[in-house]
Amino acid sequence: MQRTRYPERRRTVRLPLQIPVKVRCRLPEGETIDLQAATYVVSAHGALLLMDTPLLPGQNIRIFNEMTAESAECHVTSLREKRERRFVGITFSSPNTDFWHIVFPKAGTRQAVRSPQTGALVPPGFRQDDNNNPF
Repeated sequence: MQRTRYPERRRTVRLPLQIPVKVRCRLPEGETIDLQAATYVVSAHGALLLMDTPLLPGQNIRIFNEMTAESAECHVTSLREKRERRFVGITFSSPNTDFWHIVFPKAGTRQAVRSPQTGALVPPGFRQDDNNNPF
């Protein structure tokens, strides 16, 4: 049975990347605290954080990239626990496609492959026609 491949629905791909971040949030009492976290996966529109402390979906936070000292306003989109690990999904409040300093491929982009004849990178699905080879 052949599997049907559905097109990527995300705006940008997710990349597994561990970056230490600081999360600044406000407690219900009004006090501001800083929490340590690390990214688990990143995208141009947000990240999935690995944290010890739970946050609330919809909560506004500020994250600080500890590698670049940059910060960005975000809000929490999801919270889930899996095998004693807490994952917090966040999205940037305003578009910030360069916060991670990575070039993200467009959604649905397939990886290039190496040509067996030349070793050069060729687009996926590209086939060299041996009949037109002058050598």
